[in-house]
Amino acid sequence: MAKKSTPIEPKSKADFDKAISQFAKDVKVDVSIITNEQMRLMLRDAMTFTPPMPKGGGRGLSIAAHKAGMGKLAKDVKRIFIPMDQGVKSKGVFLRQVINAVQGTGPSGRSWMDFIALQPTEKNIKGLSPVMRKIMQDTDTRRAFAKAQNYLSKARADGSMRPIEGPTNDLRGIHDKYKAKVGGRWPKNAPVGGPQYMVKTLLELQAYIANRQLKVGYTKAAWATALRLMPPLVSSRGNARNYGVYDAPWVDANRSAMGKFSMSQRPTGTSMSATNLVGNINNVATDANMENIVYGNRVKQIANNPYSIRARLQETIDKANGK
Repeated sequence: MAKKSTPIEPKSKADFDKAISQFAKDVKVDVSIITNEQMRLMLRDAMTFTPPMPKGGGRGLSIAAHKAGMGKLAKDVKRIFIPMDQGVKSKGVFLRQVINAVQGTGPSGRSWMDFIALQPTEKNIKGLSPVMRKIMQDTDTRRAFAKAQNYLSKARADGSMRPIEGPTNDLRGIHDKYKAKVGGRWPKNAPVGGPQYMVKTLLELQAYIANRQLKVGYTKAAWATALRLMPPLVSSRGNARNYGVYDAPWVDANRSAMGKFSMSQRPTGTSMSATNLVGNINNVATDANMENIVYGNRVKQIANNPYSIRARLQETIDKANGK
């Protein structure tokens, strides 16, 4: 039976600083060394608890986290763009184009021009009602237009239908424009905020999604950059100490100058600071309570450290023996 993990209780920086000081005292090690160790572990935690994460949270450096991020990006893009060569998957889309054309809410805003620009095919008329399908098969375009106006003035259109524009080749420009409206990332179940656009083929849409998925992990990668800017941590015997090590090539692939690290010496000890210049995209870090979860995890791990526990236990034994 799998051991159930204990939830992480969010903590503050003051709680973290207090835990570091106590731990350094327990194990009788200079607090600057402990600060270096914990800063490295904290940056790894920041990568772990920054979205994307798999269902249930945490494990943000796992393959499952990468898949979750890839899936979220693909889903967001598919809410904006519809491939014209996918008749069955685009069921209802052509009807919306017809409605927009007849009502003058199409790409040009001129009913007749938008209507004659429509290209009925066997695939895209599958989603139409029998009456509407017959209208769109009429070879007399003006007569079909008049029939469509008459039919749609009586038929009830679904009020949830979003307008359709396109076709377009500017997938990146439209996608970036929509992302900018929501701060870079759509909150769960949030509306897209504009019309859908047609793209010529499913392959074109898939290629665009694959290209943008290469950036999944970009926010995490800034923390990875900050980690690598830290001075090396070496033991008294000259051996490198790999605190904060992780295995996530998909994060490392996006490392850039967006992560910063600084360090200064003070009378009270060493001060270290790391900054992620990518920013808190659409409050995803705030919503995930990332900062306080990271502090909480460090406090929890320090408290559970066997050296810390052993030192405190020995102190209790020594006191009991009158030493």
